[in-house]
Amino acid sequence: MADALRYLTERDVVSVLDIHGAIDALQAMLVAQGNEQARNLPKALATWGDGSSMHALGSVQTGAGGYAGFKTWVHTKTGGGSLFSLFDASTGLLRAIIEARALGMLRTAAISGVATRALAPEGASHAALVGTGPQAVTQLAALAAVRPLRRVRVYSPTPEKRQAFVASVAGKYAFDIEASPSLEHALGGAEIVTLITRAVDPFVDAALLADCRHLNALGAILPAKAEFAQDVFERAGMVVVDDLENARRGSRELRERYGADGTPWPGVSVLGSLLASGQTRLADARLTIFKGMGMGLSDLAMARVVYERARDQGLGVALPPQTRENLLLAQS
Repeated sequence: MADALRYLTERDVVSVLDIHGAIDALQAMLVAQGNEQARNLPKALATWGDGSSMHALGSVQTGAGGYAGFKTWVHTKTGGGSLFSLFDASTGLLRAIIEARALGMLRTAAISGVATRALAPEGASHAALVGTGPQAVTQLAALAAVRPLRRVRVYSPTPEKRQAFVASVAGKYAFDIEASPSLEHALGGAEIVTLITRAVDPFVDAALLADCRHLNALGAILPAKAEFAQDVFERAGMVVVDDLENARRGSRELRERYGADGTPWPGVSVLGSLLASGQTRLADARLTIFKGMGMGLSDLAMARVVYERARDQGLGVALPPQTRENLLLAQS
């Protein structure tokens, strides 16, 4: 009997996948990418009106048990929504439609977790989190999952927001979490720094990162925006991206450093290739930079695990299975 087509809600997603599972699932997918067993489709983007936009990201993992999928979403000033469509890569049949807000938050946090686990010094225990929006909660969880943290300082320009964020996570972790009165205070002594902001122009320079050994830059994913200044590259022993094509299209920081005309970017590595080869942080690296742009394979890694666990547990709304016979009837 064919598997039912499942509609999975946000509640279903968070009930079967936590940050530890998300990090492990994404690492496995990135290794597959590095071994040329999975690949991304370039992001599609259209805009209209006063800041409204629609997006699509695609990806496929080949081989036995592989899946293909598309995340599509629309953003407007009055709201938006996102869905992930998961297909069987062997048969082409639709397996699940998944509400994708939590899925997206988990994959954005998971990619920084994978990068931090691979690139940050193993004993790094002091971190800074800059930005207190909705994704900051899962970013903090990702850091805690991969490093033995003792202290995390949190900063955003609005005192009420950073205080509210610290209050919301108080007591959830064994390490100290404190709101910083200034950016300088937050970054002082931080060996790992995560930026997850809506900044338009660079606000972090090399001097502020004097103690930093690993930087996760995740907030500026459009070519008009940037979080860190160009002099940060002068300290970097490794520059790593999740997806080179998306970085070429959308990272202002990297485009200004390496060029926006399509010429090669020497010295920029892809995280999946590093993981597949077993390479981690270079012993003499003063600073590693990870620039996460978002890519289809990150969503696919989450969707695969969510679908298979939900299927096995009987979760979600079961719809009539999509079969070749039904497709032929619909076309006749």
